[in-house]
Amino acid sequence: MSKSHLPHPRPMYMATMTQAIAGGDLATMKQVAAEAEEHLATYGDVPGLLQLLKVEIAKAEANG
Repeated sequence: MSKSHLPHPRPMYMATMTQAIAGGDLATMKQVAAEAEEHLATYGDVPGLLQLLKVEIAKAEANG
């Protein structure tokens, strides 16, 4: 397969998913869902870990 046939990489942000939903195209929604699952498998639950990190920062700041 030549590079011209590869899909353009999309950043996995909220906008990508909301645009796919708004577009209503089933194939696009399935593709974006697959990309989101791959992103989560690669990077894990970043929002959840960010909240945990913020809690630990607050604890460290409280203990001075």
